[in-house]
Amino acid sequence: MNKQITLGNMILGGIEIEGMFMLTEAQWAVLAPLLEDCRPRGKTQPHDLKRTLDAILWRHWHDTNWRAVPAHYGPWWMAAQTFIRWSRLGVWEQLHARLERHFEEAGLPVPGIDHDEFAYGGARKKELQDSELQVRQIANMLLSVQKQAAVA
Repeated sequence: MNKQITLGNMILGGIEIEGMFMLTEAQWAVLAPLLEDCRPRGKTQPHDLKRTLDAILWRHWHDTNWRAVPAHYGPWWMAAQTFIRWSRLGVWEQLHARLERHFEEAGLPVPGIDHDEFAYGGARKKELQDSELQVRQIANMLLSVQKQAAVA
């Protein structure tokens, strides 16, 4: 099954490239304050944070390996290290819970994902499998934010 769902398009030389995962301003406006409350300080510089999150979300949305992350998202290893470190610290779980609470407080339905469609092929450890699912759910919720912004 092809998962070419676009959560924001990237423009290169005036050409829109479908299927890229680039956080839009509306998505980042929702995500950034929630993330500030639960992310560890120090390792990922704030100016690289959005790009690193784009890389992590892209990798999980496309169910591929880290080395397949396009170069414009920055070094793949930086995204991988951030994902693993945040998994161990429970950041993805906290961020997912905060995003769900944001949806509930706004009176919006909390979108889910089809667990049967989502393969756990990338992670070797149980703790990372759970984080992969949480990142995938976060990506799906952000898609809903994009759809709401388009309707408004």
